Amino acid sequence: MQNQIVNPKFQEYRFKVDEFLKELHHFTVKVENESFQKIISDLRSNINEPFLFVVVGEVKSGKSSFVNALLKSNVCKVDAAPCTDTVQQIVYSDEPTETMLNPYLKRIGEPAEILKTIAIVDTPGTNTIVQHHQEITEKFIPNSDLVMFVFPAKNPYTQSAWDLLDFVNEEWRKKVIFILQQADLARPEELKTNIEKVKEYAIQRKIESPLVFATSAILEINGNDGSGFNKIRQYINETVTGGKHYKLKLLSNLKTSEQIIGKISESLENHKNQLAKDKALVEKIKTRLSSGEQQSTYEIKSLVDRLVANYDRISGEVKEEFEEGLSVFSLFKRTFSSIFNKDKSMKAWIKDLQSRFEKRLQTSFEEIANDGAKHFLGGIRHLLHDLLEDLNRVKDAQKETEDIYVKIGEERANVIEDVRAKVSDLLSNESFSKFMESNPASLAPTALGGGILGILGIIILTTTKIAFLDITGGILTGIGVIVAGSVLLFKKSKIVRQFKEGLNEGKVKFETELTEKLTSKLKLIYEDIDRSFLSFYEYTQKEEEKVEPLLLEFEEIKNKFQSLSGSIQTKF
Repeated sequence: MQNQIVNPKFQEYRFKVDEFLKELHHFTVKVENESFQKIISDLRSNINEPFLFVVVGEVKSGKSSFVNALLKSNVCKVDAAPCTDTVQQIVYSDEPTETMLNPYLKRIGEPAEILKTIAIVDTPGTNTIVQHHQEITEKFIPNSDLVMFVFPAKNPYTQSAWDLLDFVNEEWRKKVIFILQQADLARPEELKTNIEKVKEYAIQRKIESPLVFATSAILEINGNDGSGFNKIRQYINETVTGGKHYKLKLLSNLKTSEQIIGKISESLENHKNQLAKDKALVEKIKTRLSSGEQQSTYEIKSLVDRLVANYDRISGEVKEEFEEGLSVFSLFKRTFSSIFNKDKSMKAWIKDLQSRFEKRLQTSFEEIANDGAKHFLGGIRHLLHDLLEDLNRVKDAQKETEDIYVKIGEERANVIEDVRAKVSDLLSNESFSKFMESNPASLAPTALGGGILGILGIIILTTTKIAFLDITGGILTGIGVIVAGSVLLFKKSKIVRQFKEGLNEGKVKFETELTEKLTSKLKLIYEDIDRSFLSFYEYTQKEEEKVEPLLLEFEEIKNKFQSLSGSIQTKF
């Protein structure tokens, strides 16, 4: 601080406030909010600085003239054109000094007695077009102890200054007073009306008992007691000087801290609620996938049942034809015919029967399998579409509740977008589209591009074909050998029985193998879909593990703030 600190209570509580700000700063580092980190660092520095007045207003509202008259020194340039093109921090110094801290910030030292207690920041106009000025002006607000809004006495309705007041009041709840400068240019009735209007506007912005001072820098320079500056100095003396600024300085810092705590609290609560929704979505996704897999399992069973029933129907017809072909008349007829034509032999007949059996099975199986595959894939496509809509909704909700204060969980949007891309790829895969629009039996796996959904159609068809061809082909070929090398009149009953048993056993094997193979492929498909959501599952679990300790730690910070604030209010 520029002047020596002599108040022991201030020493004690300054240390406590600094320790609290250090803890709050550490927390803002955890939640990765660089803006709050900067503000708190400035608060810790400013606690050792004089009481800070920030003067704001539009260009040519008389700010610089007001500051010069208050300090009784020509510190700030005054010109017909806008001349305050930098932020000017005016502090006490034994000798006049001027230092450019950066292109937009100048520190001026003046041996004015009032600056031993206060420091003044004169800002560019709120409606200035000079780059960075508005941004820099607003950065001073959180560290201010009092904000003076300067308006032209004849026209205190300039919009940009009132917009800045909204920022000061809504964002930081800073103590403000209003200055109607150049009061000598306004008629008494006009000045009275404008003072009341300023109070009215301030009350509308929830500023209780607003203070409005009418001043004239010209009259002050000319030594006129009616300049209004005596009232300003009296207010400063009653509010700041005489040791009162020690407590006000601490409370001002805590007021800014309270705003930061409020913003973080709101942000953490929003994040906590969002996390609860994300956890519910995770459960919803898992439930949908489980239900979808159950439905797909049922559809596979239904498909297999249809294929088995078809097998039963066709094999029943073949059994009848086979048994009839082994009648005495048929046997003698084929035996006699084979003498003149080998194509009429028993072996040729068995081969023809096998060929026709396989062809009938293949034709009907392809039709059933094709229909089943489309129905099965339609169910998966509908499931993926629903999941994608869920993801789109949470993404849109994220836009609506985007948090500007705390970056905790900022990867959430990236995670959701990654999951959406994976689900969209499964849903819109080129192979899937080709399968739905084409005859799966005519598509080779290479033509499908390797897509999991498209290849599923091929899997259903090829698995079906392989299963029944292995079984029926073996049965009929074996029977053909028996027939060709046996005395059929004596072994007919046994051969027919073996044939029927072979077809029945083949049906059981066909049903078992087909169910196992399709169920195995189904499991892989749902594992692939579930894997698409893995990053979202992991993110939600990680955030849950992160947020709970943060909420507990932040609750301790809020309790410490309440205790420290109450102690300063009552014991200082």
